Amino acid sequence: MQNVLKLLTVISSLFCVLIYAVIIIGNYIIPDNITVIEDSDYELPELLGLSLYDTEEENSVTAVQETVSSSKNETEIKLLSIIPVKSTVITSTSRQYVVLGGEVFGIKLYTDGVIVVDIDSVSTADGEKSLGEIAGIKVGDIIKSIDGTEIMSSTHLSQILQSSNGKTIEITLTRNNKTMKIKFNTMKEADSNTYKAGLWVRDSTAGLGTITFFNPTNSTFAGLGHPVYDTDTNEIMPVKSGTIESAVVSGLYKSSYGKAGELCGIMSGNTIGELCLNTETGIYGYSYSNDGTTVPVALKQEVETGYAQIICTVDSDGPKYYDIEITRIYTGSSSSNRDMIIKITDEELLEKTGGIVQGMSGSPIVQNGMLVGAVTHVFVNNPKQGYAIFAEKMLETSNSLENESVSALAAAS
Repeated sequence: MQNVLKLLTVISSLFCVLIYAVIIIGNYIIPDNITVIEDSDYELPELLGLSLYDTEEENSVTAVQETVSSSKNETEIKLLSIIPVKSTVITSTSRQYVVLGGEVFGIKLYTDGVIVVDIDSVSTADGEKSLGEIAGIKVGDIIKSIDGTEIMSSTHLSQILQSSNGKTIEITLTRNNKTMKIKFNTMKEADSNTYKAGLWVRDSTAGLGTITFFNPTNSTFAGLGHPVYDTDTNEIMPVKSGTIESAVVSGLYKSSYGKAGELCGIMSGNTIGELCLNTETGIYGYSYSNDGTTVPVALKQEVETGYAQIICTVDSDGPKYYDIEITRIYTGSSSSNRDMIIKITDEELLEKTGGIVQGMSGSPIVQNGMLVGAVTHVFVNNPKQGYAIFAEKMLETSNSLENESVSALAAAS
């Protein structure tokens, strides 16, 4: 009898461990939010006894186009139809189509406020004074206003600080998305006899990237697949305004082990769009044109490991298709832009670039006739490989842009 009880104890323990393992795995690999195409179902991973139970439904229509409808279902995932594993929201929506990019473009971004990139000392009659540190200002802070006056540029900030003549001023800034007010005093520099603050700031940036797609439903574009960071602070640059321009690749530095290469290009001066958002999933704005090949956008669960292609511009010949392999997919990843690992397999591209180079970020990834993602990062120690973002994520951000400014932008073009 004791042996039977021991056996039953072991079996029940193993059963509990199995249930616990399924719950942990299910929570890890099943996303909190899932999108499916209308009239299709979400296929659960092949785990023992998992099933879906709708608990609540909410109908909605996206803002960008009345014909793009969706419905949301609060869904409970259970093991053996009894044990709750996790809750998820399944959205059923119509298939969306975009125009493929692949063109290199120039970015001009002007910040909302100015970013503090360094704090220096001021040589005063009483010695070296780090006025920024004394006031509590930190590198990465974004100065928004002084005494209620909005800061328009670094030059504007300099003029206000110099004209303060050492009087106490109130600086409004943001740090980690929190607004703060700080009292600050400039001091007279001994050599120049002018009032200085010892703050180095930046109000704009420019560079090259690759267009991922144009969204015809609201005349927007999406590119990069990752944000534009300030080069000194590594903070995401807040957008006040900006433009994108057509550009021509004039050369490149090849990637090699331990060193990422880079595309070199010339901006044409021809503005092709207005920049609105700089987010974790890329940059977005309104486009003046969207000519090209129209393809459906894949949902993340439709992306497969294996053969795919990227479209990128690495020379004056313009966008071309190159072979790659999707080696890993992270459907449950919490990362904003590292959803896949890709590997360049195209010998022509490897010969030209050595792998992924800076400036290729945003290059569309096409698989099974659908846009599945965009290149975001290179592995510096293995430039043949890198990360990519799901196209579904970028489309969600693109769809969030309102349609109100389209007619005004079209008139401006």
